[in-house]
Amino acid sequence: MIRHRRLYNAWTYFLHRILHLPIRLRAAFDNHRRHPELTVIFLHGISATSSTWKSTIHQLQHEPGLENLRLVTLDLLGFGKSLQADWLDYDYPAYQSALRSALKRLKIRSPYVLVGHSMGALIAAHYAADLTNDHQLAGLILVSPPVLMADDLARLPDQIYTHSYRTLVRLATAEPAIEVIANFIQRFSSFRSQYLKTPAFAKAMEHVILNRTNYRTFTSLKTPTLIIHGRFDPLVMRSNLKRAVAHNPRHLRYVGVMGQHDISVNKRAKIVNQLKHLLKEQAHAN
Repeated sequence: MIRHRRLYNAWTYFLHRILHLPIRLRAAFDNHRRHPELTVIFLHGISATSSTWKSTIHQLQHEPGLENLRLVTLDLLGFGKSLQADWLDYDYPAYQSALRSALKRLKIRSPYVLVGHSMGALIAAHYAADLTNDHQLAGLILVSPPVLMADDLARLPDQIYTHSYRTLVRLATAEPAIEVIANFIQRFSSFRSQYLKTPAFAKAMEHVILNRTNYRTFTSLKTPTLIIHGRFDPLVMRSNLKRAVAHNPRHLRYVGVMGQHDISVNKRAKIVNQLKHLLKEQAHAN
């Protein structure tokens, strides 16, 4: 197994670092509408896969008025069907490049929306903030984004959250007991314990979730963005989300619902309503 892993890492390194073949996020689901009114791209969170969106996809496929949506779920680097390699950095540049390659391969002709959960929400926001002259991106729907302040803005709660996330990484790599906890958590969430000891988990936690530029990314967004937050979510600071909205009210909107971190019924309802709203806006624009 170890030998196979080394060969896999050497081969992928040769293909992507030496030959410069593009890395892309793999699509786990795509309903391939021929002329969709809107394309919706779903990004999951850390230590999860695109199965996070299974119930959401099922609901959208049976929702009146949303029959002509193209729905695509992508696996992030290090998780699910996408590339998993020890040499990957699992940082914003890696995720942004792979997302761009995936969108290019999907050959999207319609306006599109990025829907991200947790770390996927951070990646979607960062991607949108870096875009120039892409009028196809119609909106962002960001569910449970764990936004922390920059060092010069950080307060005590941010420091506590940062310490908690780093403790989780340390436990994941050092304590067998964390697997027992993870196996329990994944019974009612999208969290998957098999990724805890992977380089993807540790690096993405450090480079994406704990990245101190996240707050400024949110305040600089120019794309219409709905932030959906569970009021009992222990992993996300509501005060930071509301503070970002206050700094950028023209482009950000916040809605709180009953629920915790994962995609609850209430969160799915908000996603559905926002997609219907964006469809109406597209119809008026045309």
